[in-house]
Order: sequence, then structure tokens, then C-alpha cells
Amino acid sequence: MRFFIIIIFIFNSTFGQDKYPSGYFQSPMDIPLSISGSFGELRPNHFHSGLDFRTEKREGLPIYASADGFISRIKISTGGYGKSIYIDHPNGYTTVYGHLQTCNPAIQTILEKEHYLKNSYEIEIFPKSDEIVVKKGDLIAYSGNTGSSGGPHLHFEIRDTKTEKIINPLFFGFNKNMKDTKPPTINSLIVYPLDAFSQINSASKPSLMNLTIQKDGTYLAEKIMASGKIAFGINAYDTFDNGYSKNGIFKLETYLNGNSYFGFEFDSFTFDETRYINAFIDFPRYQATKQRFQKLFVGYFYPENIIKTKKNNGIISLYSNFNINYKVIVEDFAGNKSIINIPVIYSYLPITTRNEIKKTPYFLKVKNENSYTKDNVSVFIPEKTFYEDFYLKFDVKNNELFLHDDSVAVHENMNITFDVSNIPAADQEKMFIANGNIGKVNFNYTIKNDGLFSIKTKKLGRFFLAKDEVAPNIYKPNFIEGSNLDDQKTLQIYMTDSLSGINQYNGYLNGKWILMEYENKLNRLTHTLSDKYYQIGKNEFKLVVSDYLGNYTIFESNFIKTK
Repeated sequence: MRFFIIIIFIFNSTFGQDKYPSGYFQSPMDIPLSISGSFGELRPNHFHSGLDFRTEKREGLPIYASADGFISRIKISTGGYGKSIYIDHPNGYTTVYGHLQTCNPAIQTILEKEHYLKNSYEIEIFPKSDEIVVKKGDLIAYSGNTGSSGGPHLHFEIRDTKTEKIINPLFFGFNKNMKDTKPPTINSLIVYPLDAFSQINSASKPSLMNLTIQKDGTYLAEKIMASGKIAFGINAYDTFDNGYSKNGIFKLETYLNGNSYFGFEFDSFTFDETRYINAFIDFPRYQATKQRFQKLFVGYFYPENIIKTKKNNGIISLYSNFNINYKVIVEDFAGNKSIINIPVIYSYLPITTRNEIKKTPYFLKVKNENSYTKDNVSVFIPEKTFYEDFYLKFDVKNNELFLHDDSVAVHENMNITFDVSNIPAADQEKMFIANGNIGKVNFNYTIKNDGLFSIKTKKLGRFFLAKDEVAPNIYKPNFIEGSNLDDQKTLQIYMTDSLSGINQYNGYLNGKWILMEYENKLNRLTHTLSDKYYQIGKNEFKLVVSDYLGNYTIFESNFIKTK
């Protein structure tokens, strides 16, 4: 029997190591890989779903297919991944390449046809399995900085093709040529009292604990005198030897008196889970300090694929006279570890520093639907919109809604409705529901129906009615009217809108629609001149830009071609 158990253990260990094919995928670039963003890294409202590879602070590096397969999807948008390619592979995985500058010439020809068919820069196509076949190492694109990218880099993902579950690419061998001998760095440790009877060192509010590094490299927390229900959180990061970025941590496990108690690992997760980052971190503290503390406990909702262990949901109950040792082990993918030992002593101390909870008439329970109405404004909050129960601040004054504040994370859309039936129909045309502090107006797409304005939003704060009667601004063309452009390869021009934002733009050359690529980070439109609509002699250029309230601007000019 003992021999049988050992065999099972060895089999399971080997199976875990061989779960993903290491060596099947090659590097998508021919430069040494250096990570600027890790898998699962904590980002605004999402876990990072891939690896960000540096591209030497420049664009235009060749990007190659990591394995045989076919291009199953190409998406071009002004946000998100910008220009992106998806390749399905016969082993059941899909690789994703994001923030591209341009695709190879053959793919560009296919995309150009689609742009002109749809008369749109933003397109998405889903080629069939026999349409764009690629081999391992084929050039598919060039690196760029398109979409919601903060600088030139390649965003690279691996997904399960059927389920679309995202998997950490390091499991597929992409870590082999990236040296990592550095253990994760622990910045801070915090301890939370979780109910009205809890105290930590005579305080009933979250407290930062001092850490000292021991001779063996471990961290020792200051002694904690506590009672009631408590839990912990840490602020930590990881680095590679050849990198300087403060990346997210890969794995964490806690132990209570030597027994596994709470843990998570960034091996894979689903897109449905990604917004649960706001339950995974101490969101109010992040909003106040911009520091992300990862909570070592969970509430009602959490990313189930990431949380691996959660005895008592990670919450420690101290109601009797005994001491405990709480240990936190933070580990990177290479197996380097940082350890925190935390001595906790049961002690019922009088509370001298209190965490004051501001009560309101509106106690919101997240597992119920909640509706609030006052004057001409109503708010409907579906169940599971928030992560925990709390006292909601709700009021309407002078036709303005005050709906709590941004210290609370929102998971699902709420519905906010203003009754505008007392406002003349002509005035309603350019109106919308805005949000923002005094002096700041943010646009929300507003549905208008029979005297009611409604929005769906994941925002909290101040909401009010506003108008947009100002047309977009078109400026700074890279040519002078009537000039000769024989030696110029592109047209460039800029556009902005100060309120509701750019909704549509269309460029025309000699009366024909032309493709203008939009770089929203720079407010820039670019058209590559070609013989398609560019003719000898005088050429007429026209650009029409409209915002979301129907205000529009027309720019017209001309230039000359002689050869």
C-alpha cells in the first residue's frame, strides 16, 4: 500500500510538471526576452492577461508566429490591444500578439480590403482555418505601440482555444532564457480587524506592521497583540535579473501554526474573473494611496481560479488565550522565496484608536437588488454589483445625484435615470448625464426615451445633466493648402473633442473614402498616400469629424501631385 501511494505521488508530480508543453512555442521575437509586465500583474480593474516583452524602446521589430497554426482572428481598434493577431495551434492553444504597428504585406492586403469594405479603421475579422496558414517562425507583423499601450512593447498571451482560459506563458518555457535569482521584495505588511469586536494593538482600524530582515534573509514582523477576527495583506513585487520593472508576484501561501491556510497562484484565470482584482486588493487603500495591497483573505466574491487555498476564507479568529505563528511565503516562478514570520498574541486590550464607520439610512446588501429614488432621479443596483455590504451615501440636491464616492469598487453596471420631462425637447437634444467633481464634466453615453435619460455605469460620485454644443477641433495638417506633395508619403492631421468625445471620423480624397489610422494617444490621423485615389494634378481632401452629441466639423483642403 505504501509503495502504491508513493507511485501515485510521483505520477501526480510529473503530471503537474508536464501539464503544458514546454518547448512547443518559440519566442515571438529574435531579441533576448525581457519582461516589463508579468502574468496576473495587478492593473487598474484587471489582472494582466499575458506577458509584456520589451522591444528596446522602439517600434518595428519583427514578430514571428510561435508555432504552426492559422490566424483565427485579427482585431484593429483604437483602444485595448490596438492591432492584434490571434493564432490557433493544433495542440489546442491560441497565441495572441498585441499592440502591433503593422502586419506583414500579405495580411495587410487582406486587412486593407476589409477597411475599405467597412469604411472603417476599426475592424475585426475571423479567417477560416485554411485562409491564413502560418508556420513556426513565419513573420506575421511588426511590434508597435497601438491601443492602450503606455510605450512600445509586445503583449503576448497563451489561451486554451476552446475555453479561452488565459494561461501563464512561463509554463510553456518562456522563462528558460530569462535569469531569475532574486526573491520577491516585500514592501509592507498590513493587518485588518474585521468585526466590531476586533482590535490590533489597541486599534480597531487597519494597521501597518514594521518588518525587519533577519540574518537568514527572512522578514520578522513586529509582535501583534490582537483579539477578534483579523486578517492580513501585503504589498510586494518581483523582478528578473535582467529587468528593472517591479512585476507582480507569482505565488503566495500562508500557514497558521504550520498548517496551510490561504494561498493563490497566477497560473491561469478567465476573463470573467479579471475585474475581481478589485476584491483581491485593498481597494479603498489603493484609491487613497495608489498602493496595491493584496488581501490574504476573501469575502463573498473572489477570482476562484487564482485563489488555491482559503481555510476559513483566510480569516483568523482570536477568542481564547493562546498565541499563534502566522507565516507568509511569497514565491516567484523560478522558485525564489521571501518569508515573513508574524507572531500573534491573544490579548484583549482596550481600544484607543477606533475605525469610525459612517452610517447612513441606506445599508446596501450586495446579494440583494437595491433601488433608490429621490426627486427626479432613480438608481437601480443589481445584486452582486459590489463586493461587500456597506452603508451607501445617496442624496439628490438641486437636480444633482450624489452617489457615494470612489473609495468603493463597483463590479457590475448600475442604472441611473433622470426624469427630464420638464425640460423642452429642443434643449434635450444636446444634453447628457455627466459625472465628475465641481468643475469637471465627464461624458456618459445616455439613452433617451420619453422624457427619461438613462445610463449604465460602474462609476460612483456626483452625476448631473450637462450640454455639449461644441464641435470637434481639427488642426495641424502636415501640408499647406495648394502645396506639392510629390516627396511626401503620408497625410497627417489631428483632431480632439473637449467633452462627449470623438464618435466618428471619415476622410475623403477626391470624393472617395480613404483609410485614416487613428492614434488616440496622440489625437493623430494618418493616411498613407498611394495611387489608389491619389491622382496627377490637384487633389481634394476632406475630413468630417463628429462627436457623440451630433456636433461635427468639416475640414477641406487641396494639394498637388506632379509625378
